[in-house]
Amino acid sequence: MNERISARNERFRLGIIGDLHTHWDAVDVAQFARSDYDLLFFTGDLGGGSQESCLRMARLMAALRQPALVMPGNNDTVDIHALAAELAHQRGINKLLSIAQDDDDETDEELGISLCGYSHHRIHAEGTQVSLLAGRPHSMGGPNLSFPDYMAQTYDIQSMEDSRDRLCSLVDEVDSDRVIFLAHNGPFGLGELPADMWGCDFKDDGGDWGDRDLSEAIAHARSKGIKVLAVIAGHMHLRTKQGAMRPWQLASDETVYINASMVPRIFSGSDDVYRHHVALSIGADSVDFEEVLVPEYG
Repeated sequence: MNERISARNERFRLGIIGDLHTHWDAVDVAQFARSDYDLLFFTGDLGGGSQESCLRMARLMAALRQPALVMPGNNDTVDIHALAAELAHQRGINKLLSIAQDDDDETDEELGISLCGYSHHRIHAEGTQVSLLAGRPHSMGGPNLSFPDYMAQTYDIQSMEDSRDRLCSLVDEVDSDRVIFLAHNGPFGLGELPADMWGCDFKDDGGDWGDRDLSEAIAHARSKGIKVLAVIAGHMHLRTKQGAMRPWQLASDETVYINASMVPRIFSGSDDVYRHHVALSIGADSVDFEEVLVPEYG
């Protein structure tokens, strides 16, 4: 899939919504309808682990007015065609997961909301182009390929090496000098302590639970002289099983890493109910980012 999305203002505004786990409703749709985002990105894990809850969330998300990309998470291994159809339901589109053709006349509204993964999407900001590269869907993290039979049948991916090669081939297709990687789980190499950005918090000895295929694709992009502006993912919840909080952002080697997985993303504060997401602003030479807590009643 190779789509082009242009900023409505000088800088391109990307809204990042972390793992849902059923925390999405009509209030979210209304709040984002009032926002100025050019594109929304969902890091995945839409439902609560069942096919019914995943498809129910997809149908609720389909009411969004902005174009959106949805990365299937490890909880989203339902029939991929059914999931794509539910995401398109309210727009009257029966767009299944496929490779889209470039179309110079395509508009933002026509893009709708669609699945991503092993895909390339182009955005325009301040007269320059940035490539969004969507990584491996359904990742559970760790050294092994998650759901190997499903990945082989759905994406023709037989191994982690296959996935690495697929991601590196996406990098080779990039026709700009700047990229942003989108994923469900983050890359290997950012720490092995339980409270590190993608550290393992469910094993006594911890460990780096990031995706090696993603980190190799990032390294491949840099080796070609492509600037990696940001890497955006979720999966490893910001509050660890030990009760500590992971960092949600980290800047390293001129790249911003963002973990948007605040779970639950809808929660009660002392004075209101808040809904969490991350805002990313992309310009010709920089990215700016911030956590956003939208009050429900205030």
